[in-house]
Amino acid sequence: MTRSLMKLLAIPAALLAGAAQAIQFTNDIPVDAFYQEGTDFVLKWVPENRADTFKLSIGSFLAEPVLVSPSGGPLGSPIYDYKGVNIVLSEAVKFTDGNFTWPVQTIDGREGFEWFYRFGAEYGFYSADYPRAFHLSASP
Repeated sequence: MTRSLMKLLAIPAALLAGAAQAIQFTNDIPVDAFYQEGTDFVLKWVPENRADTFKLSIGSFLAEPVLVSPSGGPLGSPIYDYKGVNIVLSEAVKFTDGNFTWPVQTIDGREGFEWFYRFGAEYGFYSADYPRAFHLSASP
């Protein structure tokens, strides 16, 4: 019984270890923030003393999704389409760098309150999205 209990307790410990691996973005992006196309956005994170890298991406999605089917999902739930698109900004960003400069540009003209943008990082079996999404304004 003790051995089974130890195995059971090891599962949350493994999950918490994975959570501890998550990259820690540090930018303070205000709610409903707008950034201007053509400017530079410096994404920052807590630098880590490790030799590997992560893949950095930017994603865009609708603020109000499109209803695809009112009852086609599991148990008759609605299905929505956020028209999500992800673009890889760099395949290999060093954890030690602590920042990445992104020349702000819209994806397929997606700008204004209708569209959100969010940064994402992938490494090994882990992925992390920046918790705060933002909007873009097109170049004047």
